[in-house]
Amino acid sequence: MKRVLLAAALIATAVTGCSTDAPTESIQDRTTTVDHTFGTTTVAGNPTRIVTLTAPATDAVLALGLQPVAYMADVTGAPDGRYPWESALAADVPRIDSVDGAALPAERIASYEPDLILADWGAATKGDYDRLSAIAPTIPQLGTGDGSTYDGLTRALGRIVDKQSKAENVVAAVDTRLAETATRLPQLKDRTALLSQYIPATQQLVLVADPDDSASAFYEKLGMSLPVVDGDVTGGRVVTSPERLDVLSSDLVIMLVNGGTAADLERLPGYGDLPSVKSGGMFVTDYATVVALNTPSPLSIDYALDQVTPFLTSIGT
Repeated sequence: MKRVLLAAALIATAVTGCSTDAPTESIQDRTTTVDHTFGTTTVAGNPTRIVTLTAPATDAVLALGLQPVAYMADVTGAPDGRYPWESALAADVPRIDSVDGAALPAERIASYEPDLILADWGAATKGDYDRLSAIAPTIPQLGTGDGSTYDGLTRALGRIVDKQSKAENVVAAVDTRLAETATRLPQLKDRTALLSQYIPATQQLVLVADPDDSASAFYEKLGMSLPVVDGDVTGGRVVTSPERLDVLSSDLVIMLVNGGTAADLERLPGYGDLPSVKSGGMFVTDYATVVALNTPSPLSIDYALDQVTPFLTSIGT
């Protein structure tokens, strides 16, 4: 599971010209300024050669009906480099494999001659951002503000490529689905939820424990909340041992058994006593679904809702 924390997303844009999805008369005269963790980036005109460095960045491009000129993918959970919600990604788009701990492949990124790099948390440091910015205007992780935690990148790109209406419609469609689910299952507002993983090889439990983490956006939209987790929080996560299985005391637990099977989890002492196990709220799932929630976008949340709904129904009725 990616442990990189996504900040709450907000863009501050200054766009001249038409604010609809119709092409402006002077596209090259239009500029968009985006605030982010390393400052601001100004993008001139309407980029057409976009390289994406994270799944949410790729999702933002696809959500607006576009294709990246190349994309970086974590093939750990998606062997072909495409998550299930990325079916619109054309088969001939070049893939740049992401390797944990490896240096940013700036030269390869440059070889695609991008006019925009949607780096997101793929530009983890100011040094990464500077190297990418020397190639093309780069949008790293967005700054904090009053935007939601999963839609900022889609909205930012919508403004950059003059598809604001399309971006708003994409976000609104997902928000509507979540709101309808919350209305249909009103008891969810009194329920707690956890996103977690169990790693048998290292005997570790890892839990998302920060309500402001992007991974919590899904639950918040449904009116749910995080339970109080007893433990040291680092990077929005609590890492503990299976002896502390009580930290999973939540109505809904979405669990990845990382490097094992559900049986490994079920063998842990106290598993059968967990509230989620008793109520039907324990969802042992795959890497892709956890990624969909851990690094969310409108496309991935739409996918995750399909996967999680049976368990929401179990605890919300």
